[in-house]
Amino acid sequence: MRVTTAERKKIGRYDAHCAPVEVGDCTIALWQVDDLEAHVDRAALLAGDDPAEPPYWAHLWSGARVLAEAVPAAAGRVVEIGCGLGLPGLVAAARGARVVLLDRDAAALAFVGESLRANGLAAAWPVRADFTRPPFGPTFDLVLAAEVVYDRAGFSALAAALAALAGPQGRILLTDGHRIDTRDFYPALERAGLVWRRRAVPVDEEGVRVEIDLVEARCAQASPYLRSLR
Repeated sequence: MRVTTAERKKIGRYDAHCAPVEVGDCTIALWQVDDLEAHVDRAALLAGDDPAEPPYWAHLWSGARVLAEAVPAAAGRVVEIGCGLGLPGLVAAARGARVVLLDRDAAALAFVGESLRANGLAAAWPVRADFTRPPFGPTFDLVLAAEVVYDRAGFSALAAALAALAGPQGRILLTDGHRIDTRDFYPALERAGLVWRRRAVPVDEEGVRVEIDLVEARCAQASPYLRSLR
């Protein structure tokens, strides 16, 4: 793998740098936004009735790191939804999978595209789309989702999208950082025909010990072993 870490450039309207991220046996060259705090208007967030959304996609969330560590080798056809910077999908590609990295934000996908080139990953493609209405029909062997459980109103749509993308034989790996109360998401998974199990992974966030849930789900009819582990 070719890893370039010394470059800096403009990607869209963002000043950006490329930094190495260690994930198990992989070193991923990841293009990231410089000075992310400068792009968050805290006053507008606190005072505005409908402020512009900060570029949450540009933060390398703890859940993305936890999910990237869990990506298996040679996973087949993989999709990462709401990919942001795309670390789990990049790791999947580096470990031999064919990967679609899906996000609705064009800026996020511009960064993903640069990271794909920096790592010499040819069997992965950034695609702009809403993951609840993906522009393709085939199912995937593995569906990845890092910290996308953040909108209570969207729990049912997210669960249905995960089930549709995985189909009867696919596997879903997602992380839940509990940025909001996510308890209602898990019944939504079950209503979508999925069974699931989870384990807490302790991580440090700016010196604070927190837990990220790593969740595995599959179609209920295909996965009796998951039911037995609940």
